[in-house]
Amino acid sequence: MRQVEQALEMARLGVVGGAWPVGVEEAIVTEGLEGLFVARAGGDRPVPAAWYRAHASTATTTTVALQELAEALRILEQQGHDLVLLPGAALLRFYPDAGCRPMDDVDLLCPEGRTADVTDALTELGWTTTPRYPDLLNGRHVGIDLHDDLFHCQRIAARRRAGWLDPEQIWAHRRRVQVEGLQFWGLSAEDEVLYTAAHALRHSYRRVTWLVDLALQLGDRTLDGGRLRYRAEASGLNLPLLYGLTLLHAARVDLPASVRDWYAECAPGRTSRRVLQWVLGSRHSTCVGEVLWNWTCPHRGDRLRLMREFMFPRTDVLLQVFPRVPRRLAPLTYGLRCGQLLLRLAQELATTIPGPLSRRMRRG
Repeated sequence: MRQVEQALEMARLGVVGGAWPVGVEEAIVTEGLEGLFVARAGGDRPVPAAWYRAHASTATTTTVALQELAEALRILEQQGHDLVLLPGAALLRFYPDAGCRPMDDVDLLCPEGRTADVTDALTELGWTTTPRYPDLLNGRHVGIDLHDDLFHCQRIAARRRAGWLDPEQIWAHRRRVQVEGLQFWGLSAEDEVLYTAAHALRHSYRRVTWLVDLALQLGDRTLDGGRLRYRAEASGLNLPLLYGLTLLHAARVDLPASVRDWYAECAPGRTSRRVLQWVLGSRHSTCVGEVLWNWTCPHRGDRLRLMREFMFPRTDVLLQVFPRVPRRLAPLTYGLRCGQLLLRLAQELATTIPGPLSRRMRRG
């Protein structure tokens, strides 16, 4: 598990001497990493009792959630509905135990055009839908998010221009994975890595867990480095993956030889590395990662088209963003969106400017 310990350096959660550094305990709790530290802690470091309780609680809720999910998928499979378990729940198999990686919900990939059928089948089993989010369903112990493609391109169609994994190839290369003793359909090792890297970038690396996931996936013995590069370049997801590798490399994570050679050949430049480090450091207050992902489109026109649709999507999508707005007042959502974007811009500037100012003040 050396990669886990290395990946934790991403949030500067390294251990100094025999005690936890000042401020690290709070950061570990904020990142939801208590369980992982309990599993990896050595005997020379005291671990807070609350972390053991968090580890036990996460293990219990995760196990119960997976059991409920597995039973629902078993019934759906009998009805002819095969679904693929996406990262992160699928990545629990890389961790020491179920208490090491908390999960908010479970993402499932449906065959293209079958999402509504799967939703109907789940509601017949007692699962409930979320208002205005027909693809979000809740069971007794777990919520699921149904996809008919990896990046919800049905909400923002231009996302396909920032990277696209063909559903037919995804289904052709799926495989059985075992998670906490339960069998699920999962993505191929290469597609799992690409999904994790793109998802983490889109969400500005908001959870260090996603980078730990990526480090562990790269150590998977079933991963073919040559095929990973081919899939990344063919799908247009090579930049999100290279960005993730940049952060792992900065944290001195050991990369597999084939991936290391590719990274050495195609590593992002100094400016990109600095931006990525800034995004990581500001991960709880920025959405620049989403903009970076949009900007990985190969053509300028595609970038502008995606940014426009990202800022002002369809009305039905904006009604999801502003769920309290009645449908009859849907046109108002565009005005609300303008206000939301201006507020976000002000927040981004407030996050960005203090750093350079403080450095100038220190210099006198």
